[in-house]
Formats: sequence, C-alpha cells, structure tokens
Amino acid sequence: MFTSVDKVIEFIYSMDQKTERNGRLSRIKAILSVLGNPHEAFRSVHIAGSNGKGSTLNALKEILIAEGLHVGSFISPHLEKVNERIMMNDVMITDDQFIQYMNDIYPLLQEGEVGEGSNFFEILTVIAFMYYRDMKVDIALIETGIGGKFDSTNVITPLLSILTSISLDHTQILGDTIEAIAIEKAGIIKPSVPVISAVKAKQAVDVIEEKASLEQAPIYQLYKDFIIENVTQEVNEQRFTYQLDDVSLVDLHLKMKGHHQVENASLAISAALLLNKYYGFTITEASIRQGLITSSWAARFEEVLPNVIIDGAHNPAGMEVLLQTIQQRYTEKNIHVVFTALQDKDITSVLHMLDDIASSITVTEIHVKNAAVAKDIFEATNHPEKELVLNWQDALDQTLEKLDESSIVLVTGSLYFMSLARPYLIQKAQAKVV
Repeated sequence: MFTSVDKVIEFIYSMDQKTERNGRLSRIKAILSVLGNPHEAFRSVHIAGSNGKGSTLNALKEILIAEGLHVGSFISPHLEKVNERIMMNDVMITDDQFIQYMNDIYPLLQEGEVGEGSNFFEILTVIAFMYYRDMKVDIALIETGIGGKFDSTNVITPLLSILTSISLDHTQILGDTIEAIAIEKAGIIKPSVPVISAVKAKQAVDVIEEKASLEQAPIYQLYKDFIIENVTQEVNEQRFTYQLDDVSLVDLHLKMKGHHQVENASLAISAALLLNKYYGFTITEASIRQGLITSSWAARFEEVLPNVIIDGAHNPAGMEVLLQTIQQRYTEKNIHVVFTALQDKDITSVLHMLDDIASSITVTEIHVKNAAVAKDIFEATNHPEKELVLNWQDALDQTLEKLDESSIVLVTGSLYFMSLARPYLIQKAQAKVV
C-alpha cells in the first residue's frame, strides 16, 4: 500500500501508456463495476477535439463556478503537478486523497484481477470518477485523453457532448485522415444527448452529423446554429457578440487572446444555455459574462513576462491559430522563437510554419519520455537564423537577451516544454531578472 504521493506518482508513471483499442473499454468498466460505478453518481459534460478542449472546458468551468456550482474538471496533460488533472472548482485533489484512492484501486491492478494491464490514463480516470462521486460535485467537465470512441473517459453518459476541433494529430493511433479521426472523436456522441460542435472541415462535419443523426442527438454547430460576430481586439481582452436562437449576448468580454478562443468561448456559452434548456439549470447571463472575463488557461498564449509568450502548440492546427494570434497582436514585432517538441509530432510542418514568421529560431531539447532529439529538430528547420542550444534553460536565457521594444519571444512546441519553461520564467519575473 502507498504512504506517499511520490510513490503513487512513480507507480502510475511506470504503467503501460498504450491506449486500449479493442473497442470494448472492458478493463476500465470492470474496475468501475467493482468500485460501485462511481461515474454514474454525478452529472457530466464530455469534451473531445484535437485542439481547444482545455480552453473550452475552463471557460465553461468559470461560468458554472460564477453561478455558484461545485464543478469537477478532468484535464490532460498537466503542466507542473499531476494533481492539476483532477480538480473541484479551482482546488486540486490533495495528495492524501490521491493516496487514498490509489490504495483502493491498487488491489484491482494485480495479476489475475480485473484491472491487470491497466494504463496510466485509465488509473487517473478511475481516481477522478471516485473523487467526483465523493465530493458530490454538481457537475463534472470531462476532457478526453486521445480520441473519444475508445478513450477511457467514454464510459460516461453526459448531459452534453462537445467537439472543439478536428485535425491530423495522434495519427499513429487515430488514423491518418480527417474522416478517420472524426469517427474516433464522434464516438463520444450518445443517444439523445445534445452535441455542440465547432468542427469546420467538411469531411469531419459530415461524420459528426451522421453520428448525431444515428443517435438521435440534437446537434448545434458554430456558424450554423450559433453565431459569433463583431469580434474586436483590445489590449488585454477581446469583445464579441453571441447569438443562439432568440438569445443574443452583446459586447461579451473575453480575457483569452486569439479568434480561436472566441470560438472556444462560444462552445462554453452554448453549453451553459443548453444546460438551461434541456436540464433545468438556471445559469444567468451575468454568470456567463463573469466566467468569460475570469477564464484563463496556462501556457495557451500566456504572457509570462512582458513580451514573452508561451504556448503549447503541438500540432500544425494549433500552430496555425497561434501564429494568427501573434500576427494579429504583434504585427510589427520581430519574433524570436524557442522550440522543442516530442518525436511523435509533425515537427517538420510546424517548423516550416515558424520559419515563415520568425526572426530567429533557437532549438533545444527536454529530457522526458518520447522527446525529440534537438539535433534532428535543428536539421528540420530551414531558417537562416537558427541556433542549437541543448540546455533548455540556456536556450531561454540566450533568447531573452535578444528581447527589446521591437521584438517578442515565443516559447512553443510542446506542453511538456511549457511545464518546465513556465515556472522557470515566472521565477525570473518574480526575481525581476528581466
């Protein structure tokens, strides 16, 4: 049995990382059954997509918190501490609770038991479900890990299903076409459960509409059933108007930057309104407005120092919206990039996008499982002002020296890199080094 959270973390990180692909989710269902099916004890919203899941979840969470609800949230990955993945309102699951739940689950993971062969994400999912049951949350916002159809979280029957975006990511697991990935993501759609979607690619939209029709699930689509318009950019916020049926919300303020974040916020607003429509919630316009101006998401276009932006854009679709936001807000600035990534990502495509906008690119590496080798990344960029600095702290320090009134520093490429760079840069800010 476990007596320290460090031992719990060591154990779960040692687990097999594979995603179950047998179409039955049999193992996690068996574990949950033995534990009394904790996932059936609370109401939930399920969120899937290639990008935007976390931002959408957080905007909806802040809206619901502003309404006075007790809100669970299950996210991945974490930035600095695994407890971040399992929260109620803005409070992480405690180390003692983590230990307690792991000790409850551990006997089920042994040879010959129902959970034998469980992976890291399955264990975290089970712990989250036990926690939300015991904390008696009013509602839990559940983000998928990878895909949807076979994701460990797809044992819940939510009040709403949200699909944020679909692009080519995790192709070695989900398939190498937009249609194939859409089939996986649309797997979270349940019979008669309303679906909210911001997916744009026609091949993916067709899949989602067909699945919703098959399940007789009402579907609400961005730019078709709900609209955002009059988007304006301010120094520290964005403003926009939202419309769904006869509901019109004018001059909404959103702290998060980038047009894609307006789209993510519109999903959260739609979710709040549909919780009212279908399930008798009474979420007010005031709570929606308060939630949007409160909502923020670490390492997503986050300015951790003046003119130093960090963003965990890890695929071409994520990089595209990041660079759109950069060019929208920093039109005349030189952009000095610090970059590293995991080896299973489309590094070449992302680097070619950065090549087009960067004044310089500094390539580095991090020492985590599946991290790409810096030398390989360096060879993949064609930028004339590129530099290889193996130590990521040195890479940041050297790039910060280039910072002046005419420039910004963009730290990007992997959320795992952000988990290291963010506290390092915040410490610098607090020490007033820069």
